[in-house]
Amino acid sequence: MPADPEDYPLLRSQSALLAQALRLVARDGYTWWQLQETPTEKVLLAVKKLDEKWAVLLDRAPRNVRRQARLPVVHALLAPVSAMPPEAPHPTWPILVLADQKLPNERMHRVADPKHPLTWVAWRKEGWRPTYVLRKDRRGKLTWFLEEGFYQELLEEALHHATRGDWPKLVGHMRALGGLPMFTGIWNQLQEIRRRVQKLWGDRHLRDPEGQWKSPPWRKAVEGWPKTPLSPIGMRLYPEEPPRTLGEWWALHRKEGA
Repeated sequence: MPADPEDYPLLRSQSALLAQALRLVARDGYTWWQLQETPTEKVLLAVKKLDEKWAVLLDRAPRNVRRQARLPVVHALLAPVSAMPPEAPHPTWPILVLADQKLPNERMHRVADPKHPLTWVAWRKEGWRPTYVLRKDRRGKLTWFLEEGFYQELLEEALHHATRGDWPKLVGHMRALGGLPMFTGIWNQLQEIRRRVQKLWGDRHLRDPEGQWKSPPWRKAVEGWPKTPLSPIGMRLYPEEPPRTLGEWWALHRKEGA
């Protein structure tokens, strides 16, 4: 990775960030984490300061040298470019710090700590809110789940629309769920929402006023859902068009604000 904050490569999506974090934790042994927020107008300075403290802009070879010297090896993952549109950026920019050892004088948590599991955020309700949690599934493998409060919100909204028989809103809600990053844990949670909706709906809602049987509305709503969970292996992580780096994003942002 380049040593200039402007050359920091931005991830292309929430799925890409979650995949990268999962790889770093499960494959590469980065077992300590911390979540930071910095004012968007100072994001370049924040990355520069992180690099001065923990060398987060190093390439792979220098990282290996630090590891052999038993110095902390640290990654800083910024919110993906899709979450920070330059024409209307959010006031703060979250940064996920991952390290292979506890960093001195920093409030770090172990990834495996059930009281403080690795958590990532999304922009919801006019703020960055805990949305994704990394923990083990029933097979003992690390995967991403929806944060429990957020999962309950999605479930309750789906059941509310189904109970009222508000098919347009329910179909829209279910279709929107298909856009979430469906790693194994999230995929299983959304399948549970689908099952609950189908059970609540039942056959009584399948007959139209003329007495003809119709395809249940939930089928169209979930047609676009992945048939299998998302795998972090082989996923494209970086955008192919600008903004591809923090410097390119900053240049577009300044242009939009001019």
